[in-house]
Amino acid sequence: MGQIHRIFCVLFVLTVISACAMDSPALGYTRGDAKTIELSGNTYKVYSEINGNRVEAHRVNAVFPPPSRLLILQQAHEAIVRTTGCDVKKGSLVGDQAIVKAIVQCTTA
Repeated sequence: MGQIHRIFCVLFVLTVISACAMDSPALGYTRGDAKTIELSGNTYKVYSEINGNRVEAHRVNAVFPPPSRLLILQQAHEAIVRTTGCDVKKGSLVGDQAIVKAIVQCTTA
């Protein structure tokens, strides 16, 4: 019984760790389409709300040592602008080296 319990615990921990590593957006973005873009060696998946103006940019490649937060914010800003075709609302870009969130302002022509 002890061996089965240990095996179950190991499998459970591996499952939880694997789930944490998945690239998935927040709930409001799950039905939106993701666009992938590469900028200076970093790959981003940009998720947009279906009926909204919020976006998430996920850096999906592994780099060691991690790039600076400022570099990632600049690249995520560019990735969002390129994939959505909209400007990022001033002061709305927030995030870290993995996930950046923003509000976009699209002009209708």
